[in-house]
Amino acid sequence: MGDTSQVLAKNTDQKETVSRSKTKKRDRSASEERLLKAAEDIFAKHGFNGATTRMIADKAKVNESLIGRYFDGKMGLLLAVCETHIKDKVQQDALMYPAQATVHEELTSLVDSMFEHHCKKDEEFFKIVLGQCLVDAKFLKRIREIAPISLYINQVIERLEVLRTQGKVKKDVDLRQAMEIFDTYFHGSMFFDRILLGTDVESIQAKLKIFIAGLSESLST
Repeated sequence: MGDTSQVLAKNTDQKETVSRSKTKKRDRSASEERLLKAAEDIFAKHGFNGATTRMIADKAKVNESLIGRYFDGKMGLLLAVCETHIKDKVQQDALMYPAQATVHEELTSLVDSMFEHHCKKDEEFFKIVLGQCLVDAKFLKRIREIAPISLYINQVIERLEVLRTQGKVKKDVDLRQAMEIFDTYFHGSMFFDRILLGTDVESIQAKLKIFIAGLSESLST
């Protein structure tokens, strides 16, 4: 009976240890999520330099020391926010509209979708990341490491290839190059026109429509 009691006690201790470990993991995960959400809000409102770990911890309702323990400080927390943001974007990067019948309709729908689902809600966060990239070479290097090529490019190319089989796209055009040009122009417009010059969204969309018209004509038969 003595041996049996010892075995039962050992098993009980092991179960309690596993249970405590799982509880700690859940608690840490919940704290990390609150800190990431609070950090994104505080960074967007005050900028990276204006934000403090105290502000973030207070908003997340956790101990300030957890920022250093979990993220190695404010910069590590910003990088973690970026990684989470990028992962979420990748998961949502599927085209949010059905395939269109022409090149012009496809690219027009793409621009409208990007403005609707990404640009409007991501603008403040984009400003913070861009600003830090301009002044911090190490941060820029890390962002380059974690930021994937936009998945939508491959998806649009697949759709344009279908249009090519239908005789609606020129046989000799390089669709990847065309989409990379589109991507550069689109994000360049968001940076220079929207952020630096403060141009309203409607004016940017109007300029993009002119660009899309010219690009579509160069690709279509």
